[in-house]
Amino acid sequence: MKKSNGLWFGQVEFSGYGGFPEKMASELIAAGVQLRRLKFGDGTVTGIVPPGDYWATSIAAHKNGVRLRAGKRSGLYFTLLRYSRRVGIYLGALAFVFILALNSSRIQDIDVTGSSELTASQRSQVTAILSECGISPGKSTKTDTKAAERRVMLELPEAAWVDISIVGFRVIADVETGTPKPEMLSSDVPCNIVASRAAAIISQTVREGTSSAAPGSGIQQGGLLVSGIVTDGAGNVSYHHASAEIIGEFTETQEFFVPYRETVQRADGEVTEFTWLQFEDDSIPLFWGNAEVPDAVYEEQTEPITVLGRKTPLSLRHGKFTSYRSLDIVRSADDCIAELERQQQQFTENFYSGYEIVSAEKTALPEDDGIRMKITYTLRGDIAQEQEIFIG
Repeated sequence: MKKSNGLWFGQVEFSGYGGFPEKMASELIAAGVQLRRLKFGDGTVTGIVPPGDYWATSIAAHKNGVRLRAGKRSGLYFTLLRYSRRVGIYLGALAFVFILALNSSRIQDIDVTGSSELTASQRSQVTAILSECGISPGKSTKTDTKAAERRVMLELPEAAWVDISIVGFRVIADVETGTPKPEMLSSDVPCNIVASRAAAIISQTVREGTSSAAPGSGIQQGGLLVSGIVTDGAGNVSYHHASAEIIGEFTETQEFFVPYRETVQRADGEVTEFTWLQFEDDSIPLFWGNAEVPDAVYEEQTEPITVLGRKTPLSLRHGKFTSYRSLDIVRSADDCIAELERQQQQFTENFYSGYEIVSAEKTALPEDDGIRMKITYTLRGDIAQEQEIFIG
């Protein structure tokens, strides 16, 4: 029965705050994790899980932005852990290493990620900032990540959002790049609607305010589209929070270049593997030195440790570094065109997903060392942007 793997063997009380605790709990229940005494408060959650499920709980909490804390631990497992003496040389040595690890937590590896692709230079800059803030392999996991987040935001111009967290012995730096959308004004703040860019107006839906531009006309960036200052038939003036959807058509030109010859880095070189023993939020490295390989791609997987077919609170985390290998590439003209088409498709998916692409006129320009492609896009999208009215 499933309960044989449950709370009679041991239990861990936990509490968390922030993020999306209800979503975290739903994911855990769907994954078969046993949750007891689950309570939700004002942005908080408390409950009890078996020792073997606490690691899955902490991963789900991190994924959903919940700050999780372990509380009271009780049950057969922890009783045996505290009072067992003659458990064999291997378990005795393992317990000794475990105690040392608890007393001396050290960062083992750093992962710089982001939904938007970061360049090698950006990754290097983020890693350097972390190191200057005391976040590097071999340093204590008990460090202030907020100072590092502020520095990355200040020193990396492309950074739009930064979150640095420490999970076990691993640092995860999530850096999102791009231009964030302007903040929306409160609905009770008087404002106009202006053009976010120069465009030809295709259509408009005005929900509040007075239209100042008609479909078919052109508008410059910052030009007035809908006024929040309304005058009634008696000449009385009132101020409103203008609201509208204005579809504009505009053009943008992008350039892409692919050389005939270049040296690229492929992640198919030497493979170096490391293994950690996991227990709750703690990791015990089963190797000497630091788990760090420069110029490599990192991936990992975790497998539970079972005894007689039953899952234990322990698991093994396997990390694999695959080194980059330099590769000289020689392309034909057709190869260059194919690579240009791939780059253009990737660019369109990343930056124009929110627009309707009316047309894309391509011009291939052969050069001595490669082929350049110029693409003129005709796009349609909402150009409405709120601009506060200051009443003097």
